[in-house]
Amino acid sequence: MIYLHKILPFFLSPLGIILIFLMASFFFKRRIFVFLAFIVLIVSSNPIVGNYLMQKLEYPYKPITIDTLKNSDAIVVLSGMLHQVGDKNYSTYEFSDPDRFFGGLDLIKENKSDKIIFTAGQLPWTDNWEPEGLILKNKAISFGVPQAKILVTENVKNTFEESIAVTKLIPNNSSLILVTSAFHMHRSKYLFEKQGFDIIPYPVDFKASNAKTSIINFLPSISSLRKVSLFIRENIGRLYYKLFL
Repeated sequence: MIYLHKILPFFLSPLGIILIFLMASFFFKRRIFVFLAFIVLIVSSNPIVGNYLMQKLEYPYKPITIDTLKNSDAIVVLSGMLHQVGDKNYSTYEFSDPDRFFGGLDLIKENKSDKIIFTAGQLPWTDNWEPEGLILKNKAISFGVPQAKILVTENVKNTFEESIAVTKLIPNNSSLILVTSAFHMHRSKYLFEKQGFDIIPYPVDFKASNAKTSIINFLPSISSLRKVSLFIRENIGRLYYKLFL
């Protein structure tokens, strides 16, 4: 099932739609499909479009100061920020987006809870990797967080499994400060609340920019293409859980 969840959104993403149009032009010998593929590419790679959709995806969340948050029973940091680099002789793990990890560290160091929970994300095609939560636990200890304050869930593959795994570590009527990317907070909050938790959102890793519009915003960008794809994928995830959970 996890493979379907990862593969199917591709066909609704800009690259998937472009590929479908190009295949249609090859089989039906119609230039209109090439033109449509070109239009999708130009629109979806435009920085103004990408930034606008990311703002919609992150709404209503904005950066917040830690001192405005109430204390909670636990801080939960969701997986999805590490990747493995190296080869068979030597490999290690690096951050893709470290904001979730450091956001969690800031909260525990400000005594917003006496425990922090890392989820042990591990996908089927990364089963030779160490679960993410264990790596983050060791990293947190190296930054001075006492080991007694750190919990790690069982292995999980997605946000739904993360929400269930946390119920096995702490009562599901507990209050949680949930740390995840702003674009991911809407879906994550919904899933954790379905488990009975009282959620205090702490969004990080914002993708939308508030920079002034310039000539650069009219040039195609890989970053914008990624943002449009993320907007589509995340909304598919939201719709799926609304319909089937």
